Amino acid sequence: MSTRASTAALRLTVTVGLLLILLFVVADPGEIIALVSNITLIPFLGAVLLSTADRFLMAYKWWLLLRSRNLGVRLWTAFRCYLVSSLYGLILPVTVGADAIRILAIRQLGITEVAASIIIERGLGVLAMGSVALLSSLLLATSVSSVQVESLTLWLTIGIAIMVVAFTASLHFANRWALRKKSDNKPRLRKAAEAYARYRLHPGLLAVFYLLSVVESLLSAVIVYVVALGLGISLPLYIFVATVPLALASARLPISLGGFGVQEASFVFLAGLLGVPNATSLTIMLIADVAMLIALLPALLDSSMLTLRQRAKEDADALDSHGFKDE
Repeated sequence: MSTRASTAALRLTVTVGLLLILLFVVADPGEIIALVSNITLIPFLGAVLLSTADRFLMAYKWWLLLRSRNLGVRLWTAFRCYLVSSLYGLILPVTVGADAIRILAIRQLGITEVAASIIIERGLGVLAMGSVALLSSLLLATSVSSVQVESLTLWLTIGIAIMVVAFTASLHFANRWALRKKSDNKPRLRKAAEAYARYRLHPGLLAVFYLLSVVESLLSAVIVYVVALGLGISLPLYIFVATVPLALASARLPISLGGFGVQEASFVFLAGLLGVPNATSLTIMLIADVAMLIALLPALLDSSMLTLRQRAKEDADALDSHGFKDE
């Protein structure tokens, strides 16, 4: 068995194992079935629409980055790329696999300089996630008396400040490095550095992207809140703001398929700190997962994008370990 197949098998095992433990050990299956049987259609459809809007917002942010570089990508095309890459991201390695699919999708249009936009997207996404994590942690800490809020706030603020400085410095470092390497015999690497550094000339765009990323992180909490309403579970919105972003952040760890199992376990644990029963929190997150998967179903009808899976396999050797070699 190849290394890639072994990794996929391991992640599948972790996913199934965590979900089985959650379903049959941590929670009571009977309670879950009873909760699901009470679901109402309108709020659930609302969660599906919000999940679609969430993917559209992701695509829109990326499209803004592409447009600032005068790359001829339509918003509709960017949205299609995001839907399909999200679908494959459930199987391929977290973020890296999905990003590789987007790069290949845009290559179909004859555009190759897109990796810089994805690196910027990931960098600012981490900053936004860290900012929302600060808010979530503070909300959580104020409700859990054993946590020292002042100390937590200090360390999270320091962490975010370091990320901001590192991100800003990386833009200027890339520019200086590209200028020094103009006579170098590695034009692709220099070209990638130049493309990345060029975003330093668009501080307004970067600020808008950051703010939209914060909105996106908070939207995930609203989606789960709407699911809870559909299940007839009345919980204040702040509980979801305090827990969902942190749970989804934990799902970034590349140890399960699409983060499934990890995000549910994290949400059950965090919501439990606020007094939410295990069966209740697990049911809410599972239904939110279903809403998200339904939102991705239109990608199955996009045959031209779906063929990228085979192309991704064929081009795997052309991409480096981060999927950015050919930029």
